[in-house]
Amino acid sequence: MSLGEQLKQFRLAKKLSQPDLAALAGIEQSYLSKLENDKAIPSNEILRKLTSALDINLSMLLEKLSPESISAIKQLPDVEALVMKQQQHSFNKRRNWLLCSSAFIVLAVTLFFIGYSKLIFSELAYQYESPGIVKEGEHKGIFRDWAHLIPAGAEQQYLRNTKRIEMTQRRDDRVIRVGSWLGNEIEKPVEGGVRYYAFDKEVLVANPVNAWLQAIAVMIFMIGVMGFVLERKLFK
Repeated sequence: MSLGEQLKQFRLAKKLSQPDLAALAGIEQSYLSKLENDKAIPSNEILRKLTSALDINLSMLLEKLSPESISAIKQLPDVEALVMKQQQHSFNKRRNWLLCSSAFIVLAVTLFFIGYSKLIFSELAYQYESPGIVKEGEHKGIFRDWAHLIPAGAEQQYLRNTKRIEMTQRRDDRVIRVGSWLGNEIEKPVEGGVRYYAFDKEVLVANPVNAWLQAIAVMIFMIGVMGFVLERKLFK
């Protein structure tokens, strides 16, 4: 849309005739006619008078103008200042948009690395095993050493067989896994005695947090990439 067409639209929207607007702006009707027909370019002062008479600001007047029409009046101080201000505002918005998109990508890469490397949410666990409950007064290695605690000899065979049956019946293997090293042995009081858990081995236990971090990272990365794609369209 040209400047003349825009002036005419605002005049008609205010239900003003050319003489009315010319009188309000303090200019000749013939000059206003030339402006509306794009046969003349207003001065900075005349443009101020017209926007004041129409009760609009310069931004509203230029809003729908074509780039060619704006170029034709860009040398006017008020127009030049407004265009520069709008360009700076657009530049700031574009810069902030790109910074946010970049931040999304950096965040995504960081989260993916954390999830993939398992640096924070470790999947290494320490496995401890306990063969059964040690009763009060018994040697803590009773399940392993019971046979050595009975004197050797043929007369002790019945006692050994009885003890073997007892220890077999009492055996109740339990396994626990913890995320940090607690030493070679853990002592846990339980009903009927104490359980001694001996360190067995290190194991890897899947931590769903790491999988979720990687999935979220991929989603955030795509948001960042889409930000760069949309930037060209939004700030064309």
